[in-house]
Amino acid sequence: MTASLAHIVHDPVLDRLEAVVGSERFYRTEEGVDSFGDPFWPSDDTTRRAGAVVEPETVEEVQAIVRIAAESGTPVWTFSQGRNNAYGGPGAVVGGSVLLSLRRMNKILDVDPERATALVEPGVRFFDMYDHLREQGLPLWSSAPDLGWGSIVGNALDHGVGYTVHGDHASRMCGLEVVLPDGELLRTGMGAMGRSGAWQAHPRAYGPSADGLFTQSSLGVVTKMGIWLMPEPECYLSGTIAVPRKEDLEPLIDAIRPLMLNGTIQNQPAIGHTLFVASIIDGAPSRAEVYDGPGPVPEEVVLPLAEQLGIGRWNMRFALYGPQGVVRAKMRRVREAVAHIAGVRVAGEEFAGSEVHEKAKDQNAQVQAGIPSLDLMKALDWYSGPGGGHLDFSVVTPLRGASATEVHAMMDREMAGTGIDWDPAMILSGRCMINVAQLYFHPEDNEKARRVFALAPGLVRSARELGYGVYRTHVALMDAAAAAYDFNDHAQLRLNERLKDALDPAGVLHPGKQGVWPARYRDALAGA
Repeated sequence: MTASLAHIVHDPVLDRLEAVVGSERFYRTEEGVDSFGDPFWPSDDTTRRAGAVVEPETVEEVQAIVRIAAESGTPVWTFSQGRNNAYGGPGAVVGGSVLLSLRRMNKILDVDPERATALVEPGVRFFDMYDHLREQGLPLWSSAPDLGWGSIVGNALDHGVGYTVHGDHASRMCGLEVVLPDGELLRTGMGAMGRSGAWQAHPRAYGPSADGLFTQSSLGVVTKMGIWLMPEPECYLSGTIAVPRKEDLEPLIDAIRPLMLNGTIQNQPAIGHTLFVASIIDGAPSRAEVYDGPGPVPEEVVLPLAEQLGIGRWNMRFALYGPQGVVRAKMRRVREAVAHIAGVRVAGEEFAGSEVHEKAKDQNAQVQAGIPSLDLMKALDWYSGPGGGHLDFSVVTPLRGASATEVHAMMDREMAGTGIDWDPAMILSGRCMINVAQLYFHPEDNEKARRVFALAPGLVRSARELGYGVYRTHVALMDAAAAAYDFNDHAQLRLNERLKDALDPAGVLHPGKQGVWPARYRDALAGA
């Protein structure tokens, strides 16, 4: 689809965009543009190459850029940091788009220690917020995903997750500032008042709430976001549960669900496969040492490796927070809940909240305290060699053990005979879980990369047959993901198209994002 719709940006438009920000913040050469491309896309396929990259530093510059795009019909694709490489990084759906990079808009505008709130620009990384809170000596934690180099704003807008109490990042948003497709500036929630003293304190305003329109959206460019922070707890326990058999996954998930619903476990636990855990353990055997045959590592090799490393066939991390007595009582309940699983091992490391930053050493303990890192990048190198890549296929199911094994069985069927390494991980919340299948390849192996991307639409359709959909996906697969949401002849997609046409009649902001195409692209596709 995108190759036939590739856009050519003409020099007069490029000159106008460059005049907004200056030559030092504008890239139009092939070398400059390619440095902002999707790092895992096959390198010999240039159909998605951008036409230019522009880096504003102010809201007024963003407004000017959007107005030029609307006047000239130039497609614009926005990213905050563009680091989520498993989903396309900074790459656009439509080739030739102007990439609107918000990396230079990186100010932490306010932190309120009394209300535990902050106001940030889209270029602020998880690392930046963590460092700011530490430098200011504030007893506040910010949630972070497994890789901390991304944008707080971008991650929340794409429904990303972290692993503290506030791990559902979209739900901790509180007030947005948005440049609309015509360049007009909007503030949501209590920020809709000209003089507001509660913008980051209360997420809704008077009347309909518009914030959700700008998550996974092509309806605006978010230039500020309010977020909620977590007060530092008196006591924090980073826990692990390891079970020894593949079939133990179902009883583990079913045992944890009541603890999440009743608030014993308040964060988002994650469950990892033996191989993924092994890939980030210093001194563990390499992929070639574990198995050098064709295709994925077989089960008969996985179990001995787990025994060798002293880990489980499934390995769950979880966290407990609160007064020390409460934390210890909760830990007893966790142990009791999983005691019926033969061979289960439960462990926990306890920290004073004020000391965790100096004393937490492993990645599990750090990320569940909001301490960002890049440790999980080791997995890419373990599977595919230095500079490895991956594609994430992320399906939402109910929080039931049977649902997880159902999705894994589907993946086993679909991946059989492909020769592609993959591993399953699960991120749990009280009522649902995100089942993340990570498909590994090396970006320099164009043939294998193409096979991985060619597989993904079939995975989306197979999940749909089970009644499950992805919650986000790579930019090249957005049409396939949107097609799965087909109730009442795709009523949701048709509504999104109506909103798109009303708010962005020029059809220039993020065409094709989440499978939503402006009218002029839909017309072109219909005639193709």
